[in-house]
Amino acid sequence: MTTRFVPTTTRSATEVVKSDREWTTDERDAFASFTDRITDLNAVVVDPTTDDFQRPSAQLLVPSPHASSAATSLEEVRGIYRETVMAVDHYTDIYDDTLEESLAQEFGSAVATIVLTSDQLTPQLRDQLVECSQQARESRHSLLQGLKSEYSALETADEKLTRLGSDLDGIVGTCSFEKWTDRALADADERLCSRKHECEQLLTDRQATLGEQRVPSTHRTDHEFNEYLYGSLSVTYPVVSDTISLIGTLRTAHQSVDRALTGRGLSSDEESATASHGKCD
Repeated sequence: MTTRFVPTTTRSATEVVKSDREWTTDERDAFASFTDRITDLNAVVVDPTTDDFQRPSAQLLVPSPHASSAATSLEEVRGIYRETVMAVDHYTDIYDDTLEESLAQEFGSAVATIVLTSDQLTPQLRDQLVECSQQARESRHSLLQGLKSEYSALETADEKLTRLGSDLDGIVGTCSFEKWTDRALADADERLCSRKHECEQLLTDRQATLGEQRVPSTHRTDHEFNEYLYGSLSVTYPVVSDTISLIGTLRTAHQSVDRALTGRGLSSDEESATASHGKCD
């Protein structure tokens, strides 16, 4: 019987990253569309004679008494936000935020309050919205680069783990090696040790990158990449989990082969041929 190890959590993680790449791309494009649509909107000129003009919030809020009737209402801005950022296909399933919650998350509570409570768009508010929207777009762009790298790393890990866990030729779970020749046992021992050492190197390499991965965000959060990505899975570190599982499988199989070799009375030539056994752990 041929025994194969399947890196199931790594494959589940690959699907998660694939979906997240699609969502992040849609969000990046939505913020780009929002930016394009509000950049050239007519805006009310702030009256510099008002007592509160020097206050930053007032610069965003106070329209001139001589403002043009063609100035854009903030209701239109809110509508554009709904038609772009809040219109991505996954918005309800993933976020389901209200307009107020979404604006506060992406642009900050101060800007969100002005957009929600004021009537007309000022040049200063328009510029602030453009800047915040561009930052949100850039954060998605940066996240996409991380997702692209993670996807590639998962594919590589899947390929390696599948190879290292394939064609174990009935070694795993075998109750008796009575019919195996000494040469076959020695070859199995060497193969198991070699694969276990490759797994350990994969584990070392993977763990070395985990602490360096961060999530770019406009929300000023600081989460490890895996914690951000894999909250929906049963494990936070799928490659590590699969690798440790395969190492355990290979170690157990090696111990069985080692016991079979140790229990045999070998000639001096046979002892030389199998001298490497037992050095796997």
